[in-house]
Amino acid sequence: MVVNTEVAVASREVVNTGRKITINKAELPWLPTQTQEVPLVGIRFGGSELLFGSTISNKALIEAASSLNPRNSEIANNLLYTHLSQYAEGRLPHAKFMDDSKSSKPVFYIGNKSGIRVYFMRFGKIEDKPVVIKVAVCDKSRQLEVLEQLTTNDRKRLKAAYGVS
Repeated sequence: MVVNTEVAVASREVVNTGRKITINKAELPWLPTQTQEVPLVGIRFGGSELLFGSTISNKALIEAASSLNPRNSEIANNLLYTHLSQYAEGRLPHAKFMDDSKSSKPVFYIGNKSGIRVYFMRFGKIEDKPVVIKVAVCDKSRQLEVLEQLTTNDRKRLKAAYGVS
C-alpha cells in the first residue's frame, strides 16, 4: 500500500521508560541470536500512548536501512510516527498486513509514493499500552531484499505479491 507523506506528523512526546522487551527467534526468525532485548520508549500522541522499540537485526536488513540517505531516513521516521499515532488510537488505515511473514507475530508495512517502506510488528501490551517494534526500513530499490528476510515467499512470488522488481 502506498500513502502520501504530505500528511502532517502528529505531535508526539517521547519518554524514556527504562522498559525492555525480550524477543526470541520464534517471534523474529531472522534474528542473528536466540534472543534480543529491545529497549522501549513511551510515545504519547495527544491522549494515546504506546511503547516503541526498534530491532533491525541481520546483515541484509541493516544494509537496507543503512542505505537510506538522511532525507529518506527522515521521511521514513515521519511516515512511521504519523501512522503510529493512528495505531495508538486503535486504527491502522494505511498499514498493510503481511500474511506471508516468517514471524509468529503480525507484521505490517507502510510505504509512500517515493518508495520508502517501514516494517513493524505488534507485541501485545505492557501495562495496557500497545508495544510496537520496527523491524525493517528501506527504499523501494531494496524492498525485495528485505521481503526475502521477512516473508516465506520466493523472489517470483514476492515480485507478484508486492509489485517489486
